[in-house]
Amino acid sequence: MEVQWKEHTLRVTGNWTARWLFLAPEYQLWLDDELLDSSGGPRLHPVLEAIYEDEDGDRHHIAAELVSIVGFKPRCDLSIEGDILESQKVRVDNFLNPFLMLAIIISTAIMLYVGPDVVSEFLPV
Repeated sequence: MEVQWKEHTLRVTGNWTARWLFLAPEYQLWLDDELLDSSGGPRLHPVLEAIYEDEDGDRHHIAAELVSIVGFKPRCDLSIEGDILESQKVRVDNFLNPFLMLAIIISTAIMLYVGPDVVSEFLPV
């Protein structure tokens, strides 16, 4: 999600990272090319907040409130000084990572459950 504000670009991004075993996304709040805040993990309502001081010396409270259910296209309300600037869905990168991790975990659990004797019958060893 990208928004123009006072000659600046505010951006909220999401990505599935290894920090949570690719099972929970991490979100970042950017102002131009400067990272302001990062949050994520297994949370339903992650909030990104920052205080920005502009060239005139005025301070602005920037907040991005997300509603993240399983990390699929979370809704984000971007506000400055409590006034909602934009409300959009955030595109989360690497969406296949949690499915791949779940497939690995389930496959490993099945192999441990059936035991090495059954697995060795199907493998030409």
